[in-house]
Amino acid sequence: MVNKEPQTFSRQDWCLCMEQVKQQDKQAFALIFRYFSPRLKQFALKHVGNEQVAMELVQETLAMVWQKARLFDGKKSALSTWIYTIARNLCFDLMRKQKGRDPHVLADDIWPSDYTPPDMVEHYSPEQDRLKQQVIQFLDLLPEAQRKVVQAVYIEEIPHQQVADMFDIPLGTVKSRLRLAVEKLRNSMEEDRS
Repeated sequence: MVNKEPQTFSRQDWCLCMEQVKQQDKQAFALIFRYFSPRLKQFALKHVGNEQVAMELVQETLAMVWQKARLFDGKKSALSTWIYTIARNLCFDLMRKQKGRDPHVLADDIWPSDYTPPDMVEHYSPEQDRLKQQVIQFLDLLPEAQRKVVQAVYIEEIPHQQVADMFDIPLGTVKSRLRLAVEKLRNSMEEDRS
């Protein structure tokens, strides 16, 4: 692993690296920090729209990786999936805390007002804010696997291939989960409207 560049690391290499971090190996953690920091900064900046807040989210995410390293299970997920899940949850926590205050994170930062899932537009034409609220309201009805993909693609606007990499699933699985989720959301919204 020492001779390899992090860009060429396999899932197994990252798992070995995390095993070292679990033993409080600061060099292994430094490797993770250097590799994931710029990627997490881009991810956070896209969602919070504020560089200072994005940097704080990166720091908080990586601090949690160090503190909660023992919780990582390489058999259940890739390291990148685990780290991005922590970052995404911190973004959502920040948004919840900002409710009712001058927000660092605006709804448009997460789901721009000019963006609506195309499948939903032709069946629903209430104003977009109402649609966003409905989609978010009905997300809990989706099975966890579908909900995670919908949140990543529609709310976080992560490209399909990156979502596939994040969750360590094939691209076709991402697309089929989206299709199933959109159909379930459409049906749930129609029932709610009647």
